[in-house]
Parts: sequence; structure tokens; C-alpha cells
Amino acid sequence: MLLWDGLIMQGLLAGIIAVALGITAQTLRPGETEFLVSIFRPLAALAAVPALWVVVQLLPLKLFAHPIWQSAETALGHPIAGTISVDPGASIMALGQYFCVIALAFLSAAVAIDRQRAEWILFALTAAVAAAALMMLARPATFARSQTIDCVAMGIIIAGAACIRTIERYETRRSSPQRSVPVLLWTFVACSAALAICGAAVTLGATREIFIATAYGIFAFTSISIIRRFALGVIGIAVIAAPALGAAILLLAYYPAERGTSVTLDFAEASEPSRMALSERVLYDAPLVGTGAGTFAALAPIYRQIDDPPADSTAVTAAATIAIELGKPMFWLITVAAGGFIFMLLRASLQRGRDSFYPAMGGSCLTTLLLLSFNNAGLLGTASSSIAAVVIGLAIAQSKSRTAKL
Repeated sequence: MLLWDGLIMQGLLAGIIAVALGITAQTLRPGETEFLVSIFRPLAALAAVPALWVVVQLLPLKLFAHPIWQSAETALGHPIAGTISVDPGASIMALGQYFCVIALAFLSAAVAIDRQRAEWILFALTAAVAAAALMMLARPATFARSQTIDCVAMGIIIAGAACIRTIERYETRRSSPQRSVPVLLWTFVACSAALAICGAAVTLGATREIFIATAYGIFAFTSISIIRRFALGVIGIAVIAAPALGAAILLLAYYPAERGTSVTLDFAEASEPSRMALSERVLYDAPLVGTGAGTFAALAPIYRQIDDPPADSTAVTAAATIAIELGKPMFWLITVAAGGFIFMLLRASLQRGRDSFYPAMGGSCLTTLLLLSFNNAGLLGTASSSIAAVVIGLAIAQSKSRTAKL
């Protein structure tokens, strides 16, 4: 996916997910199905909001139609059923990609309900992010940089969760005599190596903004681990949360909106000034209801300067792309919902007995991704969104104990 991200790859991924969902639906036990529905139903309702909005953008609503349809109507000389989306075909494709991400999260949650399967998914994620980090260290220019950075940033947290899982299994080995101490030792070594590789990749290839976003996710994960390990309770949460809040305030004060741009662009990488200027022009003209999901590529040629390089399919940041395509109100709604979901996962981690590292990993990865969405557009790529979907599904499945259900 990092080498070749396009419609063919997205189609292959959709086919694999469809087959996997069919197999999973046939093999899930009744107790697992009931538990899955109970934990996923409220989140599915929340995830449906952006999809419903994209459908609204495809409806022929004359009142909210983009001005481009009025211009086309004048040029052609006959009425056109205008829509909010300037390219309905691109919006339908974007909706399909969104459904794939949600389906992958659901599939991951369904498989990860079983503790043993959840561990295998965690190890698979660790191997995947370590491979991405190795590719980034070997030939960083060959791959989709933004996606790779996002995957590797999450990889530090994922590999850390795998290390903590191994430590917990070692501490509880007496209750499971079949566990081999040498196997646990080698597992810990392998997970630690993956952690070191991801850390080296971020250290060598990240900007200051990316490093700060990654550090916030690591801080959240480490804080949860410390609070649980030493049973610090509410006082411990307040003591640890205070520096994080103070650092966030200082960060915002250090980065004032001097450029007069939107907050969705203020933290973008400065290495692509032409792309930054293009994104700013499109964002400035975008209506509150958006231009339609997946339509930035259709709009970009209109706003290009003569000497600008060919435009990408997204704005310079994922945040700006969403604000342009779905509209600023929907962007902020999604941002607030993401913050609420992070809080829910971190809270679930503090309330769990064993396996608390799963929801802690999910909440921490989402924290890093949320901050990275204001720095680059990697979140909108197939590879990074797939890794994020699996992490979220795994965290949801293990955010609540099944003991009371079975």
C-alpha cells in the first residue's frame, strides 16, 4: 500500500474485507456476536454521521448546491440538478473508501473479541509498522512519506503495547502453566526491537511538529500505564494530566496564527509552499457545507498558479482536506467526536483489569493521529487509515471485559 496506493489497491482491499467479513459472520460464536453488537452499536451510530452527510452532499439540493453548477447551467443553457458536491462520482468513491475503513474496524473488533486472536492481531500490527519503519529508514524517498510517518508514529505505541502485553503474561505465567518463559523472553526482545526501529525512524525522519504529535501519544500511553501500575487513582490522573494541559497551552501560544490562515493549515509542513498556498486558496473559497467528499483533486487545477507543480489529490493536511470537502462545521464535529472517543478509550483502559493496554493503545494512537491530521494528509491514505482502523477495532473489542457476558 505504501508503494502503490490507488483505486486498484483500494478495490483489492475492499474485496479482501468483504470475504473476511463473510467468513467471520459464519464462524463467530453466539456469545461473541452478542458482545460485539453491544459494544459496537453506539459507535456505529456515531460513524454513520459523516456517511449520511456525504449522501446529503450527493442529493440535488438546489438551495445548497455549489456555485459551479450554476455556472455550468448558464454555459449549457439548460437546467442542471446541482448538488453540494462538485464531483458526485468522486464523492461516491470517497464514501466507498470510508465504508471500507469502517468495515475493517468492525472486522478487527469481531476477530479480536477472543483474547488469543487479539494477541495475534497485535503482533501482526507490530510486524507491519516495523516493516514500514525499516522501509522508511532504508529508502525514505521511495514511499508515501506522510502515510509512512503516520504508520511509524502509531508503531511506537503499538510496539510498546506489545511489550507491555508480554510483561503482563510473564507476571501471570503461574496461572497459565503452558506459557513458556523462553518464548515470552524472545517475544519481548522482538517487540522491543520493533519499538526501537520505529523510534529510530521517527527520530531521523520527523519534523518538530511530527515529533510533538508522536510524543503526545506516547505520553498518554505511558501515563495510563503508570497510573495503573502504581494505582495512583484520581490524584495521579490530575498530576499527570496537568503537565500535558500546560504543554498544550504553551504549544498553541508558541504557534500563533501569524500567517492569517486557518488552524487546519497553521501546523502544516513548510516544505511545500506551493501546495500550502493552493490549499489555502481552496479552503478560503470552500462553502460551509463543503465541496463534496473526495473533490479536492477536481478543484485543485482551477486554483493552481501557472508555475505550480501538479496538484495532489488532497490538501496539505488531512484537517484542511476534510474542512474543504465536508465543510468546516462537519470537520469540527468530527474533531470533537474524535476527542470524545479518545477519552472513552483511555477511561476504559483505567477501568479494565487485564488487557488494559489495548484501549490505552487505541486512545493514544488516536491522539497522535488527531494531531498529525493538522500536520500532513497521511491519515487519508490507504495504508495509514487501514492500520488506524485495525487499531481502533482491536481497542474497541478489548475495551470491555466479556466475563459478565459469557
